[in-house]
This record gives sequence, C-alpha cells and structure tokens, in this order.
Amino acid sequence: MINGVIYPPNFNLDNEKILKRHIYAVALSSFLKINPELYSGNNAKAFINEKGYKEFVNWLKSEPKELTELLKNSISGINQQLKDKYINSYEWLNDFCGEQGSFTRIINEFEQNVKYLELEYKKAMKANEAATARVFERKLERYQKNDLIDFLVRGNILPKYGFPVDSVELIQNIASQSSKSLNLSRDLAVAIAEYAPSSEIVADGGLYTSRYIRKPIVNKSEMSDFETAYIATCPECKNINYSNMPISKDEGKLCAICEKELKSRDFYKSIEPRAGFVAEEDVKDVPLSSQERKYKTEAIYIGDKMAFPISKYEFEIENIKLEVESTANDSLVVKSTDFFYVCPKCGYSIASDEMSKLKEYEDYRDGVLRIENTKNGHKNPFGKGKCNNTSLTRFCLHHEFKTDVAKISFGCDTSDQATMLSVMYALLNSFANELNIERRDIKACLTYKRTNGKMEHKIIIYDAVPGGAGHSRRFVTEDGAVLNAVIKRAVKSLETCQCEPSCYRCLRSYENQKIHEILDREKALNFLKQFTYKHFESVS
Repeated sequence: MINGVIYPPNFNLDNEKILKRHIYAVALSSFLKINPELYSGNNAKAFINEKGYKEFVNWLKSEPKELTELLKNSISGINQQLKDKYINSYEWLNDFCGEQGSFTRIINEFEQNVKYLELEYKKAMKANEAATARVFERKLERYQKNDLIDFLVRGNILPKYGFPVDSVELIQNIASQSSKSLNLSRDLAVAIAEYAPSSEIVADGGLYTSRYIRKPIVNKSEMSDFETAYIATCPECKNINYSNMPISKDEGKLCAICEKELKSRDFYKSIEPRAGFVAEEDVKDVPLSSQERKYKTEAIYIGDKMAFPISKYEFEIENIKLEVESTANDSLVVKSTDFFYVCPKCGYSIASDEMSKLKEYEDYRDGVLRIENTKNGHKNPFGKGKCNNTSLTRFCLHHEFKTDVAKISFGCDTSDQATMLSVMYALLNSFANELNIERRDIKACLTYKRTNGKMEHKIIIYDAVPGGAGHSRRFVTEDGAVLNAVIKRAVKSLETCQCEPSCYRCLRSYENQKIHEILDREKALNFLKQFTYKHFESVS
C-alpha cells in the first residue's frame, strides 16, 4: 500500500451483464405497476406458482413503447452499440425469455423440481411409505413458498447488490442480560464458517458464542423448516455430489465424476442457514488470546446443466493442448467441512468437536442423537426455558450460489493435487494483477474426473461477486491473449520469489491457510513453464 501503485477506483458502465439485469429490473417494475395483483406483497405465488409470468412474457413480446421510453430515461452513459442493442430495440428479449433465456431457465428449473417432488410424493403414498411421503410433501411446501424478489435475485435476473439476500446475521439471544445490541452480518458463504454453532466472535467488548441455527419465520406464531439439500461422498472416487432435491429411493443418483450409482442412503442432509444464527444467552469476557477460526469450508463446483455457455476455445503449445471455457449462471456450493447436531424444532446446535455436550446424549442411531427426557435437554433461543425435543439430527452447512465461471483444462499430467492447487493460486493472483481486478472478487477451486484410473484436475475460476460481474469470462478469448499474459505473469512472479515451499508473496493468502503446507512454488513454476515457449496456436 505504501510502495505499490494505487489505481483510482473506476466503474465500467458498459458491463453488459450488469446492464441486462438493470433492464430486466426496469421491465419487471413497469409491468408490476400495471398489474399489482401479480406482486401481492412480494409473494411469488401469483407470479410464479400460478404462472402469472406468462402475462409478463407476452407483454414484453408485444414490445411496449412505454417500456422503451422508460429505459431511455432510466439508463444512460453507455456506448452507442449497447444502446442500439438494449435500449433502442428489443434484441435483449431472446437473452431473457428465449428458449435459452435466463428467465426461461429459472422457471423451467422451478417447474421441473415441483413436478419431481409431486411425483415422488405420490409414489411414496401409493407404496404406503408415510415417512418418505412427508419428506417430499414438506419439501414441496417449502420449495413453493418463495418471495418474488428473492426468487429473481437468486436466479440472477435482478441486480443482487440491491437486495442482499445472501447476507445473514448472528443475532443476540433474546434472554441475554447484555445491554449492548449485537449487529453482526456476513455473506452466507463466509458465515457458515465464522458464525457456525460453537464459533466464538468478539464484538462490542464481549465474547459471543454462536449456538442456534435460526429457523425461517413464516408469521408471528409459526417457523418454517430449514432450507435443506443432500450431499454424498462417492465411495469410489471421493467426489462430493450435491442435490437440492431429496433423492428417490427407486432411482438414486449417478456420481458426477465416475458415474457410480449412489443410493438415497449414501446422502446426508445439509442446512443452508438463510435466516442466520443466534448466540448463546451468556456473554463472556474477551480473553487475552486471539480467537481461532474453528470451522473451515470448501468450495465445490457442482455444475449446472442449464448454465449458459458463453465461449470455448482450444489451443496447442508445444504439442500440449489447453482448453478454456466460460459459462454464465453456473452453480457452486460452499460447504462446511464439519458436522453439527441440530434440534429440528428450535435450531439448537452442537458442533461435532464439542465432546462434553455430546456426552449428554445417551443414544446415537442413523445420524440422530437422543436423550431419555427433557431435564437434560437444551434451552430454546426465546428465553422461555427448555425445548421439549429430545433428539438432535446430524447436518453439515452449505450455501449454493450461481455465478460466472471460467474452466481451464490442461492436456498434460494433472493428477497431483498439490501441484494443481499451487498452479490454481498462481493463476488466480496473476489474473487479478493482469486485469486490475480486486483479488477478493474472484476465487477458484478444483474439479476432476477419473480417466483410466487416473485423476485429471481442472481449474475453475469464478466470480465471487454475487451473480457474477463478468470478470471470469474475460479470461476466455479467441486468441488466448489474456490466458497467455496471465501465465507469463504467474511464471515471472514465481521465478522472482525465493521462498520454499511458498509464502504470502507468491501463493499463500488468508483464504488458503488450511493448505499452506502443501502449496509449492517450485511445482507450480515447473508446471506453468510448459506453456511459455511461444504464443498459443488455436485448434478450435
């Protein structure tokens, strides 16, 4: 900050991705102003469940002049080419509600999931499997209870930064005697580690311990079920498989990597804590030692069959092939690496490493901890004494999100995970520096597939900005110039560093602390040197 060059802040008005979301927002608000009954206090029932969106699409296809005038008055400062495409015409309609349009895709996904849940419910009822039927029934009820704005923001239709749907709070326990007001908020991807049950947080001169996963509140007297998904580690290739729908007992699910059939019993439940967390009643004194971040998370690329492909190019460097591809609205999941035992009634939670609390429960079967009576039970988060539930169910925590993605595949040996992790962070740092991107706005993870018994890793670079800001797609160009420049800059950075095996100057950062020991500058340098002999030759 003292010795380096500090660039002035800038904002590019010609960002096509952000422009489209603003156009969609203006169009939606204009339509709902004419048809307020379809908004219904932000309830998505009329607009989504009862297919009111069809009127919206028909209205757009009529190309209303009043919307064109509203767009002209609402959006300015963009170049003439974008103005002609998005403001003076309705060319953007195909991107929105065409066969592969962004709005069409989220509606199709929603309706397909509703049909799946209804079908599985009917099958379970026919087979007299009441417990299974109830699982699908409750999931269906919860899935169809959407806020309209929340639904459209999560589908990247509306600008997400105007609606912080992925921001959650750690709130103070209602029974707390502290006179201070706790006001802590984090992005959900960060909160599932920092605010996870039993995590300790220093705030307002006190030490707060997170203890409850807050349940969504439907009204003053009713709480909804947790938002859940299903995760399984493949016993064959160790890939983590994810599904936001319950797994059918009849059909199961194929592993995304090795295609081994996974049964419903292979999956465990995970909670997406969209309503946030609640702290313990007692506020402790702040200790002299710093608080260690107890729980970690990992990012997993799960892919989305409905993701929109943007571009894909293949190059050859000294007989080694290299492929880059970019997609929009692709799917990733951040999940906790630890498990938590959660009361399904009040959200009281115990982390798997809290042995003293776990010993209070005498029985453990099928992922559930049980006690004999409520005398040894837990307090509820409302300051009204004990919760009368006598069992805790095992969950992990997760957050699913959609964003822009760039995929990099190397046509050489990529089987060594330590090498590929080192290469990944070298490219990520170089990419941010080369294109002057805020480093926190882009992240990366590895995905892989097994070929002839050997792992082949692929690097996934994604926008950390909610919904994507178009950074990752800049990596993928027809001439490979950006990729070439990023690799050369990475090699230069690794060559000028003299550390062993790595340091904060070349590969290490706060976000990759848990793998500092395996990041290796020499391994990354030797791998990337293979691609610096000459300019890329396109073979696409």
